[in-house]
Amino acid sequence: MGSSERHGGSESEARWCAVTGGRGFMARHLVAALLRSGEWRVRVTDLASTVVLGPGEMEGLLGDALRDGRAVYASVDVCNLEQLTKAFEGVDVVFHTAAADPSKNDLQLHHKVNVEGTKNVIDACRICKVKRLIHTSSCCVVFDGIHGLFDVNESLPYPDKFSDAYAQTKAEAEKLVIKANCTNGLLTCCLRPGAIFGLGDIVIPNLDRYAWMRRNVQDKDTYNYYQASKLFNRLGI
Repeated sequence: MGSSERHGGSESEARWCAVTGGRGFMARHLVAALLRSGEWRVRVTDLASTVVLGPGEMEGLLGDALRDGRAVYASVDVCNLEQLTKAFEGVDVVFHTAAADPSKNDLQLHHKVNVEGTKNVIDACRICKVKRLIHTSSCCVVFDGIHGLFDVNESLPYPDKFSDAYAQTKAEAEKLVIKANCTNGLLTCCLRPGAIFGLGDIVIPNLDRYAWMRRNVQDKDTYNYYQASKLFNRLGI
């Protein structure tokens, strides 16, 4: 039995999609879900020059897909329109998950990757006549860093002041994606996940480590306690 039959679809029926930031935590699970569906062949893009498979991936779904052609890897910087255009050739749908590291509060970095990079993704979609763009935004785009978010929906406006550079630039990127909807045959949407955790994540291990720090920081000097408290408050713990 061929691989395409094993995964519930024929190779001729499967369409191509691309996942930017495809080696990130959430994106790895997305790529796996797309491949399991049997409906998609996936172009995985990320910064690294070559794909390095983690424990279990070589013998798993992604390794199998890379070997039989249901998935391909492309080294792409979202700040490089030429690279994006090449990666999106023949693609029907783009899942844009690439973003700057949110732990680095560097406005210049975040603007370059999150705003300019997203603009490049939109431009590449138009050039390649991509039909749909699904953008991974964040719930932080409506968070002011002070007031909690309870029972909110898409009608909640952006805050007057954002909590950090990541939130500010993700909001700017989101506006670009929304504005691009229904232009040049491109349909777009934005998803706003909160903290993402699950198999292979670093959130739960970090929370465990920070909780241990908090238990022990009481015995440290006031400055260290203050720094740790800022971190805990940022994580909401």
